[in-house]
Amino acid sequence: MGETLVSSLRLKVRHYRAYPQNGFLGHESEEVQIDIARAAFVLVDVYGLGFSAEDEVADPLPALLSWTVEQERDVTVGKIRPALEAARSVRLPIIYACNSAPRIALAQSEFAKQIKRSSNMAFEEICSEDTIDPREYHYGSSRFLKHSKIIEPQATDYYVRKLYYSAFKDTRLDALLRNLGTKTIVFVGYAMDVCLHCTMIDALSLNYEVLFLRDCTLSDVETLPGETTGSYGFTERIVVWTEINVGRSATSEEFIRACQAVVSAEEQVESASLTSVREPAREGKR
Repeated sequence: MGETLVSSLRLKVRHYRAYPQNGFLGHESEEVQIDIARAAFVLVDVYGLGFSAEDEVADPLPALLSWTVEQERDVTVGKIRPALEAARSVRLPIIYACNSAPRIALAQSEFAKQIKRSSNMAFEEICSEDTIDPREYHYGSSRFLKHSKIIEPQATDYYVRKLYYSAFKDTRLDALLRNLGTKTIVFVGYAMDVCLHCTMIDALSLNYEVLFLRDCTLSDVETLPGETTGSYGFTERIVVWTEINVGRSATSEEFIRACQAVVSAEEQVESASLTSVREPAREGKR
């Protein structure tokens, strides 16, 4: 269809009203119009194998500490992938921001030491890749960062390698978004309490409008041993925290419906345009 004919995406979102003190009003929904030409769809740490029959064997270590590969698949395949395809259908720029292991004496960094203490992971090893320049990044055969075929980046997508929790820290993400003229970012990915969390906070600090799809994420640590979730697990708690302090949220279904409405409207405009072109031709034959 060429350039986007419909300029805005009408999306139902919600935020949380943490006032008045000791008597919070809670969630409030509204419809916002997102300028398609100034929006981007960002996936934070969406990778991993074992989601498709065509994949290699998955890495034995799940990307999230509290969840199995099967539970991760429910979100990545059942929620993120359809939302990603919807974003493609309205030609939003797609940006993958994924972990990496640059050769910057990582093992000596406080960041890598903390990861080792808390998660027993050697960051240089688990985030090594076999598709990079070994002079700049750690080369290795780790399957941890590989993408399932059903969620892998396409040739027209953008790919930003990150090291720290935030995808903005020491990366080219902000430059990319500004070159694209982005004002609004729609976020999905992992983990809601770590990398996605820190990335969205930095996005707000850099004056981007933050929207996220609240069913397209999971927290890294949902519960501690012996702990019960009560009415909220940690994913739900950090979602509400984010709706208070960082940005507004929607569900993947709401986002997909909004994109479908844009596609439908564009098809109607194109159909009407073709009809108006044919009518004068018919009149001339009479």
